[in-house]
Amino acid sequence: MDRPLCLSAAASVALILTLAGCVTVGPDFRQPEASVENQWFESLPSQAQSSPDAQAAWWKTFDDPVLAALEQRAYERNLSLQVAGLHIFEARAQLAISARNLVLQQGSLSAGAARLDNTGVGPFPPEHIWTEHFRATASWELDFWGKYRRQIESDHARLRVSEAAYDNALVSLFADVANAYIDLRAVELRAQVAKQNLAAVQQTLGITQSQYKRGASSMLDVEQAQALLAETEGQVPPLEKARAQDRDTLAVLLAQTPDSVDALLGPASPIPAAPSGIDTGIPRDLLRRRPDVRQAALTAASQSALIGVAKSKLYPSFSLTGLFGMSSGDQHSLGPLEWGSKTVTLFSAGVTLPILDRGQLQNAVRIQDATFQEALFDYQNTVLQAQREVEDAIATLRTTSASLGSAQRAADASQRALQLANAQYRAGSVGFDSVLNASRSMLHDRDALAQNQGQLALAAVSLYRALGGGWQVAEGRQVVNDGAIAEMEKRTNWGRLIAPPDYSPLARKVENADETKK
Repeated sequence: MDRPLCLSAAASVALILTLAGCVTVGPDFRQPEASVENQWFESLPSQAQSSPDAQAAWWKTFDDPVLAALEQRAYERNLSLQVAGLHIFEARAQLAISARNLVLQQGSLSAGAARLDNTGVGPFPPEHIWTEHFRATASWELDFWGKYRRQIESDHARLRVSEAAYDNALVSLFADVANAYIDLRAVELRAQVAKQNLAAVQQTLGITQSQYKRGASSMLDVEQAQALLAETEGQVPPLEKARAQDRDTLAVLLAQTPDSVDALLGPASPIPAAPSGIDTGIPRDLLRRRPDVRQAALTAASQSALIGVAKSKLYPSFSLTGLFGMSSGDQHSLGPLEWGSKTVTLFSAGVTLPILDRGQLQNAVRIQDATFQEALFDYQNTVLQAQREVEDAIATLRTTSASLGSAQRAADASQRALQLANAQYRAGSVGFDSVLNASRSMLHDRDALAQNQGQLALAAVSLYRALGGGWQVAEGRQVVNDGAIAEMEKRTNWGRLIAPPDYSPLARKVENADETKK
């Protein structure tokens, strides 16, 4: 006799478990294409090959111990960098939550006891009831379509995004500290030049007054000399204000007070000399060097996985539910009724199919897909922006370096011209207009030389920033300072999320953008 084909509950569960994990809906991420040139269009006069250490701690190539000390303090104390490090901790915790969904999504234990006293009414005798119960429930939605695996994939990429964002914050921090320090030293030099110019103008005023007393010049010459003196004196206060602003900027970057930063800076010192050569590599190196490029690629990878998460909700979901319960009760009364113990075990499997909300779920997939396409465009734009920044930085460094020699020659020539004008003015062969013009030219050219020296060093910093240098010094090191970690561990049990072992998916890793989740 033929029997209809049917499966027992146990066989159904076994079949579902066999099939679970075999399907993963949604696209698999591939590294997006980006327009990358083969060689830099701009080039520097000399391309010295820098060592890996110089590429990482590039500020050491300026050979300025104060700058090196400021960079180290900023790395240890900067508050914005600490916040970026805490974002990594948050991403680790989120990934750990997602990974747990592959086991059991829900589970609970409950236990209790109750006593009921009935004094009895009319013919009913009094009774005393005491009951106890214990229940355990668990439910598991099988990851048949890869919903949870795609979420883990997304959160893993999001963890790497937070790490790349931390590295990018490092690049900006080191460059910002160098910019503020170099600008401060350049302003100090310009203030020194302005005071030296002031002494020269005072000498010119003295010559004019002497000429006027001898009747060799007019009061107009004296007034013009006094006007030039006042004009030169007016250059000093703005420079002192600019130095104070640079010092205050450093105070924020180092998370210290301005007076303590002044102590670190010490007396005025020369502008750090820009390195003679910087290895710019090739444009494709930016995919590895620049943390913001890696961040954009990983953001796209995270968003790609979310498409699969949204798509999985269009398909039936399979769930398993288990219940185990025990209860007991004793009834003490004049009647003969007594309770015993009971045990309940329940196991069920269910299927849920979206029907009425299918349109909303489909639109949710479309939203995720459009967001993913935005991330692809953002990645491509980030690569183009990175190349533009490097090209601009190379051009700025090259042209500033070329103009430095011209600025030096102009300053030397204007100094000699002023000396000649003063001598000829004393001899009466030229009028005071010649001295006045020569003085103003000297003031301008010497200040321009000081500015140019500072701009050359700043241009080198801009190139290092554009190349994505500096984040390498943090490899293998904790992203939050020990004091903050100690406080967090007092409040909360962080377990291995603070310092995951190297083999853990939660461990900090720097991935090559060319190898991002294939």
